[in-house]
This record gives sequence, C-alpha cells and structure tokens, in this order.
Amino acid sequence: MTAPHIVEFLSDIPHQLQIGCDALALRLAAVNTPISYASRRYVLPRTSAMMVKTYLSQTQLFLEPYGEVADAEVVLAFSFGDAPAVNKELAKVAQDSVIAHPTMPLLMQQEIAIHSAATNSASLFSIQATAYQTTADVAQAALTLTNKRKVLVVAQAWHAQRCIDTCASLGWEVVGLRCSSAFPEDDPQPWVRHPLNWIIKESHREQAAGYEISERFQLI
Repeated sequence: MTAPHIVEFLSDIPHQLQIGCDALALRLAAVNTPISYASRRYVLPRTSAMMVKTYLSQTQLFLEPYGEVADAEVVLAFSFGDAPAVNKELAKVAQDSVIAHPTMPLLMQQEIAIHSAATNSASLFSIQATAYQTTADVAQAALTLTNKRKVLVVAQAWHAQRCIDTCASLGWEVVGLRCSSAFPEDDPQPWVRHPLNWIIKESHREQAAGYEISERFQLI
C-alpha cells in the first residue's frame, strides 16, 4: 500500500506540517471484511514530517500471512502493546497455527502467553521479563528455549517485518508468518493505538523510544 492511501500532508508552512489520516479501511488477504480505523491529525515539525514521508516511501507498511506451518519446527509469537485485545487475537492465531501439530513448541511473549488456552501444555513457553522487552530481546530470549531454528513468526501485521528481520539477524530461519492486523485502541502504549501513531513512532525509532516519541508528538 502506497503512502498517499495512508497519510495526507495537509498543510505546508515554513516550520511545520500537519499530517492526517482519514477514516481508513484496510483489507488483508486473511481478512474477509475491511478493518476500519478512526481519523487522526497531528502537527509535526517539518523535519519530523519529512522523516515520516521518507519512511512511507521506503517501507512496506504491513505483511500478509505466508508459508506453511509444516515447514516450521517452532512458533514464536510477538506481542503488540500491553492491552489484551490484540494479544488475545495473537494467542489464538498462534494456537490455531499448531492445531495439526500439537507437539510443536509454542514460544510466546508473556503478554500473549497469559491469554493462551493451553497454559499447562508442555510445548508452551512464556518469554518473560520484569522490564520492557524489545523485539530483539524476545527473539534473543527465544533462542535459549529451543535448539530448533525453523520458525513460524506470529505478529501484528504492521510489526511483522521488523519481527522477521530481527529473527533472521539473530540466526532464526523464518519460514512463514501468521498475523493480526488490528490495533488496540485502549492500549497504554500510545504508539500502537492507530496506524498513523505507529508510522510516526517507527519513522523516529532510531531517535527515541516509543514513550518519548508519543510524548513529543502528543500521540492519542
């Protein structure tokens, strides 16, 4: 999906740009009905808005499911935010992926694992930490839980490319993806509440952490 369908640059004045996203409906191959998101408007310093524009021109914003579960040796599920809504979906996606392979290890970030219906299963491993876990933290911790390396990644669709790239950089062989394209509107992490919030955060992620970016641009 190209940038103009996601973000409008609504005004152009010397030091800032207003960017916005009207009510937005996206459809993924695995979704039978459109997914709608509310409108958003933010005013960003011009340099930041240009970073967003560059990010949009260089990035595939979301991925669709691919690959066969039968080609994987393990499933690794990454959470999206802290709120239960999307993480419950990801838990179901992960478990549905292995219905036909009940002994396949399920490695789930703790925010997903708590919603698993198979919490007592010997094949379920919760990746836990007392501090905030980055995508790299989760992928690295998962390496210590199994000697298997062919992995089916489960992730939020807009987060999926980073999950896959991170896994590959650490030595995982990613053979497939299953995902949810939802955003948790009530999440305590503002950058995961809406596609535009996510775009702003991701385009600035080399500069600051999500909470800092959310505060800087007053993401809602």
